[in-house]
Amino acid sequence: MDSINRVLLDRIQRSFPLSARPYDVLSEGLGIDGEEVRRRIHALKERNLLRQISAIFNTGALGYRSSLVAISVPEGEVERAGAVVNLYPGVSHNYLRPGNYNMWFTIAVPPGQSLEKTVEELAEKAGGWPTLILPALKKYKLAVVLDVLEEGEAGEESSGAPVVEALAPFQPTEDNVRVVRCIQEDLPLVENPFEVWANSLGITEAGLLKLISQWVSYGFIRRFAAVLNHRQVGFSANGMVVWSCPAERLDGCGRVLSSHAEVSHCYCRPSYPDWPYNLYAMVHARREEECHSIAEKLGNAIGLKDYRILFSTREFKKIRLKLFWS
Repeated sequence: MDSINRVLLDRIQRSFPLSARPYDVLSEGLGIDGEEVRRRIHALKERNLLRQISAIFNTGALGYRSSLVAISVPEGEVERAGAVVNLYPGVSHNYLRPGNYNMWFTIAVPPGQSLEKTVEELAEKAGGWPTLILPALKKYKLAVVLDVLEEGEAGEESSGAPVVEALAPFQPTEDNVRVVRCIQEDLPLVENPFEVWANSLGITEAGLLKLISQWVSYGFIRRFAAVLNHRQVGFSANGMVVWSCPAERLDGCGRVLSSHAEVSHCYCRPSYPDWPYNLYAMVHARREEECHSIAEKLGNAIGLKDYRILFSTREFKKIRLKLFWS
């Protein structure tokens, strides 16, 4: 991957231009034109380095309830349990990780549906094994930006941390739901992509761009940006680091962890008698040894040395969650 592609990936995973001709905007300072940007983005998708460019929604702001879930599945039942869990459309990620609780998945249920009942029914179908429901009680950081640049290459500053909690209630009108369903898909790779979307919705391009910008500012959309394939761009070691943190120190430790660039997500989650961990940080590195070094550095920063790193040993499912699927 050459320098131009690395800079492009850095730019578009931070924030994609909300402009009538966004690929022209992306070409600025690179010595290429918008058509060459589109050609390069197409090639990056063909190589599976780039998953898609779209709105990344705040599911909670849209009325969904979501959670991380862990199930303790016997080794001989893993295949069947994974297949059952994957069938639910609200399950976007499902990984095998070492330990007693070995199947970890994220789930989102639509407005009006019970998260707890849905997980209970799903876990029962999967075999009725011990299950932990681990919703985010507090969110300290939500921003996956992988450092794809090499030394000496100039990246761009992020436009700001995504809004963690929505600043206004989302109105799930028929028109708004149609917009959500449209802009959660991959942006068309044409000169005026937002015009294509706007035409399909029966609104003006300017109106759609204004609405997307408003939704970003309200916190309905966390970012309008690209999602990279972590492993394909070299970040094959992705570890979930967990600590048992005293309740009175959670907010302070969460803020410290969030200040580290290696941390993409940081949450407070409930603990259980057989799972005492309540502070979570996702770290991304090129090798497992790097993850261990990062975790040690993070532990030193917050003064908590007792931690675990859970690496994904198998990927059962990894897709973009489709909102308002029914």
